[in-house]
Formats: sequence, C-alpha cells, structure tokens
Amino acid sequence: MTPTLWPLWALAISLLLLALGGLLWPLLREPRDAPADGGDRLRELYRRKREELAQEALSPAEHQQALDELQLGFLQELEAASPAPALRDSPWQTRLPAALLSVALPVAALALYLHAGDPRAVAELAIASAATHEGSGNQVETAVARLTERLRANPDDLEGWLVLARSQETMERFGDAAQSYGQAIAAATRQQAPADIVARLQADLADALGSAHDGDLGGPAQAAIAAALALDVNQPKALALAGAAAMRRSDIDTARRHWQRLLALLPPGSDMALRVESDLQRLSAPGAAASLGARVAIDATLADGIPPQATVFVVVRPAGERMPAAVVRLRASDLPADVVIDDRHAMSPDRPLSRFGAVTVQVRISPSGQALAQPGDWFSDALPARPGQQGLALIVRSGVKPGA
Repeated sequence: MTPTLWPLWALAISLLLLALGGLLWPLLREPRDAPADGGDRLRELYRRKREELAQEALSPAEHQQALDELQLGFLQELEAASPAPALRDSPWQTRLPAALLSVALPVAALALYLHAGDPRAVAELAIASAATHEGSGNQVETAVARLTERLRANPDDLEGWLVLARSQETMERFGDAAQSYGQAIAAATRQQAPADIVARLQADLADALGSAHDGDLGGPAQAAIAAALALDVNQPKALALAGAAAMRRSDIDTARRHWQRLLALLPPGSDMALRVESDLQRLSAPGAAASLGARVAIDATLADGIPPQATVFVVVRPAGERMPAAVVRLRASDLPADVVIDDRHAMSPDRPLSRFGAVTVQVRISPSGQALAQPGDWFSDALPARPGQQGLALIVRSGVKPGA
C-alpha cells in the first residue's frame, strides 16, 4: 500500500468502525422487556378517534371527509409501525449475530470495493438503487397490499378489515372492498359485536356491491340490505339503499316508506335531510298519477331455466305503435316484483306516459341484456292498459311471441 493511500484507508476504516458500532450496540446491550404492539395501540387510538367523530356535530359530507382522513392516517401509521421484537431467552441470541456482523460487514465492504473498482462506480450503484426505490409504486397501494397480508394472518382484526375496505373503496376497487366488508362481518360475528355494528357493515357491503355492479342493488346487494334492516330497522345507510333499490324496481310505495323512516332519523335541515326531502317530493310528481302498477313474475315451468343475471325489460308501448314509450329494467333474480311505471321512465321527455290514453305492457327477459329482442328471449303476454291502471299481472311464459 503506498503512503498516499493511507489517508483514504484510514477514513474507510473509521467509517467501518462507526457502522459496526451502530449495529453492534443494540445487540450487545442488556435486553429489555418487549414493548407493546404498536399496531394494537394504533387500532385503539383509531377506535377512540372514530367514536369522537361520531359525537361531533358535522354534516354528512364533513363527517365522511374527516373519517376518510382518519382512515388514511391510520393506514399510513400502521404501515410505518414495526412489529414488536421477540423476547430473548439467551445472550447468544444477540452475541452470535454481533460476531457474524463483525466479520461479515468488513468482508462485504471489501468485496464491494473490489467489485466496484473506484468511487465513481459506487456512486453510480447508489443512484441506480435510489431510482429503483422511486419506481416501487404508489405508497398507499403498497400499504394496502401489506395490510392485506397482515389480515390474512389475523382475520379477527375487525378495525383492520374496516380500514382496508375503506381504502379499497377510495381506490375504486369495489369488488375487493366488498370482500373485505365480508371479512369484517365474519370477524364481527365471531366477536359477537353489537347488532347495530354488524348492520352498518352489512349496509357498507351492499353499497360496495352496488358500486361494483354499476349501481345494481339487486341480488347479493339486496340480500345485504335486508340483513342490515333485519338487525337494525333504523340503520340510515340501509334505509337509503333500500329506497334506491325500490326505485330501481319502480316500487314507489316501498321507496317512500324507507325514505320517510330515514328522514325521521336525520337532523332537520341537514344536507342529507334536504336530499331525502327532494327525493320524496319527486315521488309525488304529477306524472305519478298516470302511473301503471304491475306484478311481474316468471311462470313456474321456467323458473329453473332462466339465469338469475338475465335482464328483465318491462316495456310500455302506445297502442298500435312499436316504439316504446317507457321502459323499466330489472334482473331475473329480482322477480317476482311489484313495479310502478310513470313519466320518470319515459324514453323521451316529448313522449311521457301520461300523454297516451291506451297502451300495451309486456315483459321481455333477455339473457344477453340486449335492448332489441333476440332469439332465445322470453316474453309475457302484451296486456292492454291505460295510464293510472293498477294490478296488472305480467307472467313470463314459454312459447309466447313478442307483441305488436
């Protein structure tokens, strides 16, 4: 080694000793009791903060924003929290790693230097490593993925499942959110959580299922709504969704009943109360007086042959015309169902149902969901009716051809 390299080697050895000191000191000092699990403390803090939010006089929009911020903060803190260290039963559990580090670190440093060849190569290696970390993806997505892994090992972590579901909804991964809500319901059931908590989770599940299926609240979403209301008849979110589901079926009476109950639970003058009042006013619009009421069902001989996801069209045509004036869309899984058809379902504002004196009403079930009739569709009889008529019975039967 030439004398001109002594300062360089002295600096390298000093840095090596400093690094070893920083690594060996925590291993060689006397062990202490294991700290409490940081994740447990964070979950308890999150639970208390959420309870405090529920007591604050906030509008629904402000409450939801505050809740979203709280959940995101919890997710980030949980990701940053390191797992509690294991208890040490023997001093060799610390001394052996210390001895290995004392040998391995200098050898690794020498090997790196010999491989790199000069300081510029080392700098290039550091830059490449930094670029790799910068391209590792969105921090929230990474945190969500790691939280998912933790929950697989701890499926009874109700708060964890709830935060995961909320995060997935924020990321518009509604199918994943529905699965997480399902896990949260299972955890709450195992823990014998209060009925109102499980009811809220069922309502959240229904909302996620509806969002995952373009607003369709039939099938599994409808079952979740029913489960929520069975546990708590005054669950606000479930009442709002039940009314919306009834409106999709054109069941105005049922929608009105759910929304009136919801309105009685809301603070007068709040944003949500005003929205519900507006929805109730629309139910009483003048076009409702010209509505048609019908019971839609499938003949028993076809019950096993029609797929539950098939689309059901209830079509109203002016007498003697083929162009529909109004259409209501359902799913086969929703049947039997009571539907109400009025001016809100008009195909064009220029052709409201109340404009016509005589119409025909027919049901078509389409496995493909196509708006135009296709081979393999099922039909009911085309019944004559007048706007304002109620009690029509539309039964989908085999072998019936489309009406005029």
